[in-house]
Amino acid sequence: MFTAECPSCGAKVSLRASASTTAVCAFCKSTLVRRADALERIGVQGELLEDYARVQIGTGGTHEGRGFSVVGRIQLRDESGAWNEWYVLFEDGSTGWLSEASGQYALTFDRGKAPGVATFEALAPGRPVTIEGERWSVTDRRTARCTAAEGELPFPVDSRWEARVADLRRDDRLVTLDWSDGDPPTLYVGRAVALEALAPTLLRSLAVVEETAGALEGGLQSLACPSCGAPVRYVPKLAANVTCRQCKSELSGRSEGLVLEVERADRAERPTWLALGDAGERDGERWTVIGILARRAAEDPQEWTEYLLYSPKAGFRWIVHASGRFQWVEVLNEAPEVAGAGARVRGESYTRNDAYDSITTWVAGSFNWRPKVGDRAHVTEFVRGSGDGRRTLTLERSDTEATWSLAVDAPAGPLGAAFGKAAAPKATAAVAATDGPKRSVRDLAVIFTIVLGVLSLPALLFSDDDLIGPAIVAVIALWAPLRLERDEDD
Repeated sequence: MFTAECPSCGAKVSLRASASTTAVCAFCKSTLVRRADALERIGVQGELLEDYARVQIGTGGTHEGRGFSVVGRIQLRDESGAWNEWYVLFEDGSTGWLSEASGQYALTFDRGKAPGVATFEALAPGRPVTIEGERWSVTDRRTARCTAAEGELPFPVDSRWEARVADLRRDDRLVTLDWSDGDPPTLYVGRAVALEALAPTLLRSLAVVEETAGALEGGLQSLACPSCGAPVRYVPKLAANVTCRQCKSELSGRSEGLVLEVERADRAERPTWLALGDAGERDGERWTVIGILARRAAEDPQEWTEYLLYSPKAGFRWIVHASGRFQWVEVLNEAPEVAGAGARVRGESYTRNDAYDSITTWVAGSFNWRPKVGDRAHVTEFVRGSGDGRRTLTLERSDTEATWSLAVDAPAGPLGAAFGKAAAPKATAAVAATDGPKRSVRDLAVIFTIVLGVLSLPALLFSDDDLIGPAIVAVIALWAPLRLERDEDD
């Protein structure tokens, strides 16, 4: 361990990892670089955003039989939101990075420079890239700025430092290419992890989170929209990208309250099945609705609705409501294996069902990224099973990222009861997200039987011939749409 006095305030500063060259003084926030046996002040760090991270400096854990301790932190931000990169020191002296974004974690290790890979500008979400003889898929490419840092780090950072990074995945394994130091990029290799699987110790308690962040983890605050004055509920410092439901103004939740980012002219309100702030129990967790989106297929005006849910322990989930059908959706922290018209994840195979472009048409509430009306994504769906047991594996690609999610059909009755709704809403004309822009078989059946019924009625009413055949046809034609509608309501 290297120990010296901060040249700015005189406080004791230590570097535990042999690879660490930089420290942030815990008292005066000076950024210090080691020069031989002394520390040189090169600047001052900005204030950390006190988000709802449970990890902190000093948090310990175990990975693949090796103990580690968190010794440093970088907080990064781009136009979509903020996330943390925790610098960890293992008991054998090696180091790694524990990334944390939207409740998902990954642990990676520096493998040195990676010559011969594609340039940062050439990478695109969904593009396959071969690294060290293995085929990976690009899931994320972005330029982020360091907003703050603490503890010890392997390189100096300040508010001018930018990270140009791309993430690539293969099942639960992860590769990060980092061009922050120029070309060729630095290669980091690791895998997605669950925080609980690391057997963490010294996590921040909910009481500490409440004291430092200003509100209980997962709690909703209600403030007046600075544009129209309507009440706006949001999750401060966790999902602080906010869209006012009344006037559609884009807001940002900060320490001083809600700040107007972009003002919209559209003041149209619309009813939704669940409202912002509604809460319900599922899978042993309590979930709160914090954001609502409406989307449609690019070639179809009909919409479906998506509800963003948050739980302090389990993170984020979605409820998708389309054509009277509900799905419970988990964003995956892994990349399925895709081959031809099939995909495989968690030991199960899925068959490609549809592909289309989606457009976001309406936004309300708070999100852990910044959604906007007009956002487009290319959607590819793979399905497994049918009926109530149907599951849908979905890949959504935008200009900056590719995201996989897994949806299971959720019966409307129990789901409505879980959120205090006496009954699910009646079926609408919206196109289901799982059906894409195609017209469903049920819709075609209804149209066919109605036409058949209309053609059969003259024979039934005016013919002197045997009426048994036309009567049967007419009864079936009139009964089928009603039966289908009842099934959909159920």
